[in-house]
Amino acid sequence: LCDATSSLLKGAGTAAHVATYVGRSVKRQLVASSRGVCLVCNNLQSYHHENTRRVTLSTASNSGPQTTITMLTLENISTRGLLEAREPDPITGLPKRQCRYCRLLCDVFDAFFIDEYMSWMTETSNKMPISVGLMICEGKPLVVNCWGFTYDPHTLFPRVDLELYPDPAAALVSSPTSGNIPTMGPTGHRAETVASDTCFEFIRECVAQCCIEHQNCQSQPIYTGFVPTRLLCIGKDDNDLRIRTGFPTAENIRWAALSHCWGGGAPFKLLQGNLLTLLEKVEISDLPATFCDGIRVARELGLQHIWIDSLCIIQDNNTDWEVEASRMGMVYSQAFVVICGASSPNPQTPFLGPHEPEWLPKRFNLQTEDGPGLPIMARQRHLLAAPLEQGLLEPPYTGAWATLKRVGPLYSRGWCFQETFLAQRTLHFSPGAIIFECKTHRRSEDQLPPYPLLLPGTLGEEPPDAEKWRMTVKAYTQRQLTFASDKLPAIAGAASKTPQAQRTKYLAGLWLESLLLDLLWQVMPGATHKALTYPDESGRVVPSWSWASMDRSVTWNPFQRPELLSELVTAHVDVDGQNPYGTVAGGKLTIRGRVKQCFVESSRHKNEQWVYYRHPQKNTTSKKVHFRADGQLMPRVVSSVSSNVACIRRARGEEWEDEVHGQAVFLCIGRTPWLNYNYVGLVLSWSASPDSSGCMERIGNITNVPSDWYDSGEWATVTIV
Repeated sequence: LCDATSSLLKGAGTAAHVATYVGRSVKRQLVASSRGVCLVCNNLQSYHHENTRRVTLSTASNSGPQTTITMLTLENISTRGLLEAREPDPITGLPKRQCRYCRLLCDVFDAFFIDEYMSWMTETSNKMPISVGLMICEGKPLVVNCWGFTYDPHTLFPRVDLELYPDPAAALVSSPTSGNIPTMGPTGHRAETVASDTCFEFIRECVAQCCIEHQNCQSQPIYTGFVPTRLLCIGKDDNDLRIRTGFPTAENIRWAALSHCWGGGAPFKLLQGNLLTLLEKVEISDLPATFCDGIRVARELGLQHIWIDSLCIIQDNNTDWEVEASRMGMVYSQAFVVICGASSPNPQTPFLGPHEPEWLPKRFNLQTEDGPGLPIMARQRHLLAAPLEQGLLEPPYTGAWATLKRVGPLYSRGWCFQETFLAQRTLHFSPGAIIFECKTHRRSEDQLPPYPLLLPGTLGEEPPDAEKWRMTVKAYTQRQLTFASDKLPAIAGAASKTPQAQRTKYLAGLWLESLLLDLLWQVMPGATHKALTYPDESGRVVPSWSWASMDRSVTWNPFQRPELLSELVTAHVDVDGQNPYGTVAGGKLTIRGRVKQCFVESSRHKNEQWVYYRHPQKNTTSKKVHFRADGQLMPRVVSSVSSNVACIRRARGEEWEDEVHGQAVFLCIGRTPWLNYNYVGLVLSWSASPDSSGCMERIGNITNVPSDWYDSGEWATVTIV
């Protein structure tokens, strides 16, 4: 009875909230014209909208007076609607809509998104998926999310963020009564060059503040006695440069670690042939610009040593590379600071230098009814903005943390993910500004306080360890790797530092204790029309049930209270080398559960995949169910399967076929509390490998499966390779 009463009260509260929301929305639309408020952009103000929120800001110390501000998020604004405020009506010659705020946005887009390759106006007229979002926050710069304005081959809907703020030389104050002025606050100055004295002062100030004031950062685990096998000793000047090894246990060694992009090139390396020479002296003239910049930053912080992968791992010694790669988790997590050369695409390009012109602010003029206009500045953000409902709380392991991408060449590289993920402190030398990030907050050189908090749990209860790992994998797989064999080694350090590493077994990117739910990964949408499976390399085959077999970012559905309906019998992977978190050469899972023979239909043109089964007695077929395939599928004949219908496999390389039809198997993993369409599992097919006779391979993930698939299935034990 209590539960029923609670549910009724909760439902009544929800209904009341919805009614209030709808009432405010209707009222706004009715009075908008008389108030002169644009229904598209809300006059770029955070007030008088049904989505307006009042948020109390927090600080790192939680001391001092708290400030309450208004915020408004507007999403999916059509660029077609914005252009109507500037396009003339063919009859009157006047703009189709009278909104100077929409015209301001159009002028800003002209300056940032029209070049010889792409135009936002052309994309709009061609009805391409291009849209705008606004994050309007009282006292903060106005953030404009630009979806689809640029091209990124690795992202379905690429996004660029701009921020608009008052010209510092002009007085611009926004309040609920200042109807002509957008809601936007001041921001910090962005230096034209990163190598200025002001920038180095900012770096030293951030690190000192973290070391002195941040209790959470001081409580991070420090493994006394750990020192990397080799470090580059930088001393006070270039005459002191040398590779150093064999550190005394009693010596308190602090080091910086450089995160940099190889860029497909070959930076100066430590080799077996030059090891003895570099132990004596390293010539500064031999080092590329990125290494020299890293050394300069480390010296500015008073450090005597720096770790650089190509100089601290013997690059032509496979054994040394494997051993040192397995220690990277400790190298980066125990470094005093990680120096991230994010703006540099290769070792030859310095990250200490002038900003590119595209990152410098541009000046615009907002028309007014009576006056010369208001000067507005706009510039590209170096970090995609987090949703406004978080305010200044941006802890790890949230949807935004796992999805939003940083801006810079380095952030697209898979190897560099764990280098900053594990760091206690990071100095990001991004294309737009220097960003300091620690376990407490994030602060950029062009930002005013208060700064976004990064403390875990600031938005409520932290997710469980299994969910954290899945978010980590989602963030990692958005990046690219040159070699398929690096997929697991490049995240091995992060895996070795998770809580799961202390209590359960690691299986090619998944954890034994949560394996059945970990298996339910799916590739991100938009690319199932092409081959996504990595090609075989020297016989090293990542099992098909591991996300590491895919050259594509992956994600997991956020199932609520899932009930497992299958049982893991055995699980095994063949580790290729000494690192249990590194490369694998195959693996098998044996699972007992209910299976259903089915058929697959895949259309490359429509980018759709479906499964269905046949009713043997009725001679009819079931309703088709959509599933997410692991890339392009191909038909094949398996000698061990007697049927006149082909089986299905993943495509590799340049393989493709327009229409694919074949037989497969649905393996039910579990169900969620959703009516009748609540079963989830894997779509499998028979392996054609002579070494895996009788085994199955994964070809996709499926959710929302009707109950009749499970009810009419049969219990079976299957082995997946």
